[in-house]
Amino acid sequence: MSTNHLKILLTFLTCMVFLVGPANSARKSTGQNAAGDEVKAAELSRVGIIKANSGSYDQAINFFEASIKASGKNQQAYFNRGKVFMILGRYDKAIGDFDRALKIGPETDSLYVVRGMAFRLTGDFARAVKDFTKAVDVDTKNTTALIHRAALYFDMGEHDSALRDLDRILQLDPRSFNALGNRAYILEQLGRYDDAVKDLGAIVAIYPDNTMALKHLGHISRQKGDFDKSIRWYRMALKTEESQAVKSRIQEEIQELERKMGTSR
Repeated sequence: MSTNHLKILLTFLTCMVFLVGPANSARKSTGQNAAGDEVKAAELSRVGIIKANSGSYDQAINFFEASIKASGKNQQAYFNRGKVFMILGRYDKAIGDFDRALKIGPETDSLYVVRGMAFRLTGDFARAVKDFTKAVDVDTKNTTALIHRAALYFDMGEHDSALRDLDRILQLDPRSFNALGNRAYILEQLGRYDDAVKDLGAIVAIYPDNTMALKHLGHISRQKGDFDKSIRWYRMALKTEESQAVKSRIQEEIQELERKMGTSR
């Protein structure tokens, strides 16, 4: 049988957590009517978030639109409506809402991240990179922006740039599963198996029951021709894998390797 390509894929985080408070300060109330508008807008936006979290996206859009009508400077409503449009695959509308939100609060790093995601999904990699970079400029510790930019650089074939972003994340958070896993995957693609194994080993040291890392270690060991070590990793993965179908595939891998080694363990 052919070898299953067990690998840790670059994680494309969805970032679809809806904002409860304003993404940035909207506007200061200048009177009783203005204060009332802000309260009404906040309540309508709150209900929109509830609808969005329950999957009632059309209703959520209606509430966010009502919130925007109550307060045209409501950054939160634009931000969240844009995220609903993202979920629905209406990326141009999402980008329009993120544009409006950024006009209200141009130094909001989370908005550059989600707009960068939207640009990436439309295939506009240049503007996506620009937005992820702007998010990092606003907040140098924004690891979400860095992981997205790393994934994008990988898609663009700029592996060194991707690795630099992942290195930067790991300087901020040495236990980052996403950064370790993604770096291991890129290193493997570059044929740097020993370096990939170090990152996967770090994952297992932190998360001993991480089946994906265990399987990937088995796969890389097989690629290197170390069938005995590959079998050991696969057997460890069998102990933590919950899916019976995946367990069967791992067992097939082990049996094939045993045949190759001329053993009958």
